[in-house]
Amino acid sequence: MKKVIVYTTERCPKCNKLKKFLEANSVPFEVADMSTPEALTELRFNGVFTVTAPVLQINNEFLTYTEIFRGEEVNSEKVLGIV
Repeated sequence: MKKVIVYTTERCPKCNKLKKFLEANSVPFEVADMSTPEALTELRFNGVFTVTAPVLQINNEFLTYTEIFRGEEVNSEKVLGIV
């Protein structure tokens, strides 16, 4: 099973959309607070320099919000094609 982590911030409507999308598609995931030093260090270490949430980690692959969303909706083909 792939390890899925959703990096979020406290006030992030798209983070909630992404989490609901993953739940609706029975994809288990963990949540990490993107505002913590630990999460930021992990992202930077893996070459992710955005400060805009959400960021989706699937194993060693990272998707930023511009890849996760098409407009205001989750890019289901992209996300489900990886998870």
